[in-house]
Amino acid sequence: MHEIDMTLLQAIGAIENLLALPSCDAACLSRARYQTARAVAARRRATDLLVNAALREGGASAEAARALRSSNLDMRMFYTDHTSAWPTARAIAEWPAYVAASRRLAAAIRKQVQAERDLLYPQVPPLVA
Repeated sequence: MHEIDMTLLQAIGAIENLLALPSCDAACLSRARYQTARAVAARRRATDLLVNAALREGGASAEAARALRSSNLDMRMFYTDHTSAWPTARAIAEWPAYVAASRRLAAAIRKQVQAERDLLYPQVPPLVA
């Protein structure tokens, strides 16, 4: 999971680097968005496996997994809404608004990743990415 988390955070970091630019390079943005989408999907599959295992365990693990599943679903909707609202052409055309929206999304993803790490595999040290 640590590797999957790092891949996702690095992909988000690549987008954040682009957000610091005054205008958008369409090819770079498309590539970074694609890498982020792949990382999000891989992490979602891995997290679902961990949540399902915790639910089968029962007890405190299952309760934490239920709470996590709910917040995870909210995050998925936030991500999906963002990608639907900001196709690449619109992101380029409305760059300052896209930058603001993407920074909010990146912060939310980072927060969600850490919350999931804390609940699902707390023995792993926090990420610095």
